[in-house]
Amino acid sequence: MIWKSPMRRALAAAALIATLTAGPAATEASAQGLLGRIKRGVERAVTSEVEDKVEEEVRSTTRCALGDKRCIRAERKAQVAAKAAGSEAAAPGGPSTLIEPYPGSTLNTRDYEDYTEYNRIIGMNRSRRAEVQVLEGALTKLLYDNPKGRSTLELIRNYRSALEARGFQVDYEIANAREWILNVRDTNGMTVYGTDVRYFTGRLRYQEGTAYVSILVYREGNGFGRTNIHVLQTKEMDADMVGVDPSAMAAELDRTGEVNLKGVFFDTGRYTLRPESDAELDVVVALMVAQPQLTMQVVGHTDSTGSVSGNLTLSAQRANAVVDALIERGVDGSRLSAIGMGSNQPIASNATEAGRAQNRRVMLVRN
Repeated sequence: MIWKSPMRRALAAAALIATLTAGPAATEASAQGLLGRIKRGVERAVTSEVEDKVEEEVRSTTRCALGDKRCIRAERKAQVAAKAAGSEAAAPGGPSTLIEPYPGSTLNTRDYEDYTEYNRIIGMNRSRRAEVQVLEGALTKLLYDNPKGRSTLELIRNYRSALEARGFQVDYEIANAREWILNVRDTNGMTVYGTDVRYFTGRLRYQEGTAYVSILVYREGNGFGRTNIHVLQTKEMDADMVGVDPSAMAAELDRTGEVNLKGVFFDTGRYTLRPESDAELDVVVALMVAQPQLTMQVVGHTDSTGSVSGNLTLSAQRANAVVDALIERGVDGSRLSAIGMGSNQPIASNATEAGRAQNRRVMLVRN
């Protein structure tokens, strides 16, 4: 039997003592008398303890009313904790329901805005400046102190694996980002120091919308390090997610006659498809299978960086790389053609990094 009340536990002990000390010659009345005396003593002790606690609470309340510094510190600590909890809960679903911190990590700061603009880093150009995609939505910024003894590689792989298990699509990653540390701080406000810096960003469908997650892990020479987690959430399915769904891609083709393959990626100045392009290419294949009469033109575009002839060549090479990848996946080559437009058809200003990022694209155009 479990005795939950201190009084009951004391009485049980008293009864046992009375039984053990009564002796064979003791009468039942004497045992009951001993038990009664012990009971009254326990009651007086419990009453005294309760009175002491009440008195302590009264003294504490009085100190707080008089401005005791201990009360002020405790109140501020409680306010910070409440604000942090409220910030996370305010986001659509809250980032904690999307990604958990690595075990042993300590939350340093949390910032939340229910609607704002965010510069998501999606590459690095030839000048080693960050290339960005401008997003709008609910933004949560989390900064954790890393647990001791854990490498940046272990931490970043853990976060990526956890996200990929939920359908996360990596848009860009870099294993050694130390050469553009200052640019990262200026671009998206991530805290970063040291030389061991790793970063990735991507997206996934989340609660009827899109969640864009960017994570940067760093470590300084003394072993101290932190993890930045930035989550930008949209309430509706973002246009950037069109390529993840064959039916959405088909609807976009029916509506405009073309689709921007935003999930197709190349390294700067190259035309070799990066592995993270596979998901988008597989969706195009599914679309072509579902519509066997559909024929498409794959059109490559660049920004204005570089020469006109060089951009024309690069854009054509990228378009052909997409065609070749689709043919390798089983699409009949007679249903596809490739063309490069260079920088002749910009959709944004080439005067900014964000605009140039939008101009570098591969389009599917219905014939």
